[in-house]
Amino acid sequence: MKDVIILSGGERSSERDVSLRSGRMLYTSLSKSFKTKLVVYDRDELPSDVAKRRDAIIFPITLGEFGEDGGLQALMDEAGLCYVGSGREASALCMNKFATKNVVAKNGVPVVDGVKFTIKGNRAMDLDRSRLSGDCVLKPNDRGSSIGVKKIEAKDIDAAIADTRDGEFLLEKNILGKDLTVGVLDGQALEVVEILPKHGFLDYNNKYTEGASDKICPAPIGAEATENVKRYSEIAYCACGCRDWARVDFLIDDFGNVFFLEVNTIPGMTQTSFYPISAQASGFSYDALLIKLVNLAGARFES
Repeated sequence: MKDVIILSGGERSSERDVSLRSGRMLYTSLSKSFKTKLVVYDRDELPSDVAKRRDAIIFPITLGEFGEDGGLQALMDEAGLCYVGSGREASALCMNKFATKNVVAKNGVPVVDGVKFTIKGNRAMDLDRSRLSGDCVLKPNDRGSSIGVKKIEAKDIDAAIADTRDGEFLLEKNILGKDLTVGVLDGQALEVVEILPKHGFLDYNNKYTEGASDKICPAPIGAEATENVKRYSEIAYCACGCRDWARVDFLIDDFGNVFFLEVNTIPGMTQTSFYPISAQASGFSYDALLIKLVNLAGARFES
């Protein structure tokens, strides 16, 4: 039985707080079954003492920039470490929402229609307006947890762009319907969760503020839609080359049509996070889920 080292924190991550809260919960749980150490790092580099631990299983719970975009995974690969979760290629792909949508769409998964463009100096560069109609959702192409997402009316697109920092963005069709998410564990879909923000839409605060959203699991969307969401999530997981675990987000409109949004290769694991809810409804307690993930990584390392 190997030791477990949990990595949380990060220097640039806009999701550092979620990472820290998740790390503490992982430590409390995993300490019951493994010799466990929680390492909080403040610079975007692999801590030198962790890089030497080829005798341990690393559990990264560092969401967002560096931790989830393949940067950390590349360093762990170079150090020859055994770790939970997707490798560098899948992590980098899933952090790029537009590229991920292209991959899953080619595998038959319906996606939200949208365009990618660049904002520079409060102006849109290479924006194909011919594909835009009606109200839109403006979101960063390379950030998670609904950070920086804006729902805007068609007439306000230019004003929203002028009020947005430089970077790569998506403008997607604003689909009226319900927010859904589903955990995937070792390639198998868990139960579908419906998320109901009490105010506004599903932004960062409504995801991670306790009591800001109601979560219903299993989602009351009917057998056919549930089957579609689970099947699409498994297809997306495999098409993107994920391993061990991931969380896949969808929208469902009022006619029962399901649309893929994104894949999260390191789901949050706080008290308000969706992945533990999805897993619990599928028969996995928080402790059992983490033991399963550690064992998956350990089996891969031994093979």
